[in-house]
Amino acid sequence: MDPLDEILARAEQRREELDQMHADYEAIDAAEYELFNAAIDAIDAARNTST
Repeated sequence: MDPLDEILARAEQRREELDQMHADYEAIDAAEYELFNAAIDAIDAARNTST
């Protein structure tokens, strides 16, 4: 394999790794957002039942 092909292959592998990292981050972010919303809903429910 010539040097340019090696560079292009490594670049493609790195792009795939970054795409996976981005997908993982998005999944973590969505899960944290759901937890945050559940906590806020619980606070709101407690506030509404105490009045």
